[in-house]
Amino acid sequence: MLNQREVSVMKVVFDACKRNNGTCIVANNFVLQSVPEKHKLDNIKLDVILKQLEYDGYFECTKSLKDGSTVNVIALKQKGKAFERELVQRKRELVSTALWRVIFAAVGAVVALVIQRVF
Repeated sequence: MLNQREVSVMKVVFDACKRNNGTCIVANNFVLQSVPEKHKLDNIKLDVILKQLEYDGYFECTKSLKDGSTVNVIALKQKGKAFERELVQRKRELVSTALWRVIFAAVGAVVALVIQRVF
């Protein structure tokens, strides 16, 4: 399971690749600027996250220099193409877990109230 920083980087990469049929050239500066403020990264952390996502099978990444800045040539793999669905499933699982916790808390409160009334 991806952590929040990996998810935010993967969203940027996925959106860029989705517009170009699963491949894109993304500059490190573009990714750093596109990541939400609460997940701000530097170049070293970004490189680590991109490498981890590549090891996890989301995409293939080749680094290159263009006009003095580092760019990443990225091609999504099957797991990377299914990233959007993974986000939907993650949200669904979170809602389901929260709902079950509320239900069990309510049942526990009712049982405690009944036991208190009996004794």
